[in-house]
Formats: sequence, C-alpha cells, structure tokens
Amino acid sequence: MILTLFANFKRYLLNRKSKQFTARKARKVSLKEFKNVRYVGILFDASTEDKYRRAAHLVRHFRSLNKEVDAIGLLSATEIPHYADVTLSFNYLKNKEINWYGLPIASFTNDFIKKEFDLLIDLNFEKEITLRYLLKSSMTHCKVGLNQGEDEVLYDFMLEGISPKDLNLFLKELLRYLEMIKTE
Repeated sequence: MILTLFANFKRYLLNRKSKQFTARKARKVSLKEFKNVRYVGILFDASTEDKYRRAAHLVRHFRSLNKEVDAIGLLSATEIPHYADVTLSFNYLKNKEINWYGLPIASFTNDFIKKEFDLLIDLNFEKEITLRYLLKSSMTHCKVGLNQGEDEVLYDFMLEGISPKDLNLFLKELLRYLEMIKTE
C-alpha cells in the first residue's frame, strides 16, 4: 500500500511538472501525409535487447525513407548495454539521469521536448512514468501510440485492438496506417 501511494505521488509530481511545461506554449496539432513527414521522434524502453532491436529497426526504416529521427531509450541501468548500436545515435536515459520521482534531468530531454516533430511515436507500452512525462510534455505536432484504455488524452492518433505485448504487430500496423493517411 505504501509503495502504491509513493508511486501515485511520483506520478502526480510528474503530471504537474508536465502541465507547467506545456502551459507555457500551446502545441500545434496537425497530421501530415507520411510522404511529407520530415521529423520523427521515438520514445521506447531500451531495457531489453528485444525491445531495443525493434525500436532500432523502426529508426533504420524511417532513415531509409529520408526522415530525420530522434529517439530516446529508457534504460534501467547505469551504462549503455552491449546490444546498443552506437551508429544509430540514440539518446539513452540512464538511472543517474532521472531524479527520485522520475523527472529526466539529462539536458537532451529538454531539447527533445521542445522539438516540434511531425510525428512522435510512443513505444512505451509499459507506461514508464519518465517516458510518459516526455510524451505529455512534448511540443510535437502529432503523438502516436497504442490505445490502452485511458490514453485518449495523450495521443492524436491511436491504434486499437493490439495487445501491448505484440510490438511487432503494432509496428506493422502503424506503418500501414501512416502510409494510408491523406490530408488533402
């Protein structure tokens, strides 16, 4: 019970901080045709090799389509793991770069939040509070993620009917639907 209370308190503090950050500047919400998307942000859990590889595959795919990609991976370690491909230039949030209630204190996170991506893809299906903070605070034009019930206010574009454990299906369907979007 005390752990649940403490977790709720941490979540409350991060939500409050996120609201303070986003109150300073209104976010311009817009959805572009995928061929016109230039800047893509990705938030993902990098704590396992499997999750990392899937996010890395998505980054490589977008870069092969000449999209500029900026990604942040959350690690539950103090060092970058052996499976991380340093040529992809990801930013990693390590334990020492997160304060006691989950607020990221690394300087690159403020740059990420302020960047107006055309598309921000949330692969944080476990709802890690630090990545949720970055998602909520981001000034991106279109936030994309998996609808898990209470997420309607977080995303501008959601996929439904996919298990949070099936990241492969989510990525496949995401790419399919992004290609189908026509804004004219």
